[in-house]
Amino acid sequence: MRPIDEFSFVKGNAVDASSQALMTCYYPIIGQEAFSLYHYLVAFKDDGTKKHKFSEILNHTLMGMTAFETALATLTAMDLVAFYQQRDTYLIKLKAPLPSEDFLKVSLYQQLLSQKIGETAVDELRVILPENVRNLSKNFSDVFDDQGQIALVQEAGRSKESFDLDAFKNLMKRDGLSFAQEKSDIIGLYRIAENHKMTWFDTYLLAKETAVNLTISLSRMKAKKEQSKVAPVKTGELTPQEAVIVKEAQLDRADVFLAKIKKTRKAAITYDERQLLLDLAKMGFLDEVINVIVLYTIMKTNSANVNKKYAMKIANDFAYQEINKAETAILKMRDFSNKSVKSTQTSSNKQTKPNIPEWSNQDYQNQTSDEEQRRLEEARRKALERLRKD
Repeated sequence: MRPIDEFSFVKGNAVDASSQALMTCYYPIIGQEAFSLYHYLVAFKDDGTKKHKFSEILNHTLMGMTAFETALATLTAMDLVAFYQQRDTYLIKLKAPLPSEDFLKVSLYQQLLSQKIGETAVDELRVILPENVRNLSKNFSDVFDDQGQIALVQEAGRSKESFDLDAFKNLMKRDGLSFAQEKSDIIGLYRIAENHKMTWFDTYLLAKETAVNLTISLSRMKAKKEQSKVAPVKTGELTPQEAVIVKEAQLDRADVFLAKIKKTRKAAITYDERQLLLDLAKMGFLDEVINVIVLYTIMKTNSANVNKKYAMKIANDFAYQEINKAETAILKMRDFSNKSVKSTQTSSNKQTKPNIPEWSNQDYQNQTSDEEQRRLEEARRKALERLRKD
């Protein structure tokens, strides 16, 4: 967008922005510039009667274009504004803030607010009913028959509570899972679920599958979802032996895979090796990639033990290359091997001056004169006579 670009307000967009929740709940999250922009839009909206330039907003709010774009994006993320483009112009639709009670029912919003103002301050915003009250409110089906024309339907796109955090935590408790950093992990889980259009239960299954020592790992969850974006390996691109390695690497957890390798070498997993597997998992690698790293490290060093230094060298390169599949990891290791072989061949082909006399070479051509040849022959004869006398 540019300051000279035009926008208009959506027609018939009536919004009551006097909600106390805008200050108590939204402001700590969205910040001063987004808060000011929202009030400007509410004050100057004109029911779509004419077009405006973004420069009008910049002049009035004293914002730069970058700050304005950030503030606008923040408002759209918090469902206070919807922003559209129509050919060469833009449309702005305002949305009313949720009441404080409804705001705090959205676990994501509650978590964000807690990060900003603390749990104690959030608790003071809650609506607390007296004990032993009886809810006399009626359900829709209790009031309307099958021919009813009125329906109380939540506005499309407003619900953030499709992610049932309480149910998620109950399953965590049942299976013994824990957060690494609860507040940031919860926000991360919401983002993963939203980005990949997953239900809370699907998100939980992914978290359980990729957990590290029963601790939820957001990095491994993201890596697992990113696998689908990697182009599949073409048929025949892997050798039969490599295909078997891929199958085995995808089959077992990292510790089980390493134990199988160790068993063939009549060895056991050491404490340092278990710590290495944990470190690789914390780097965000999935087990199938860790298995490839471990296998090739043992093959390269021809040892019964995993060389941590060499394994971390591979891991750092894999992290830089964003390797998240066993097939990709094996192809990468093949590149390593090919480069190593070429380097060795190049070194062996370099011509070095041999540490032997030239005349020992059968292709040596004698370029001495006849006179020099006679002197050499005389010296050789005298040397032989001395050897006989000795």
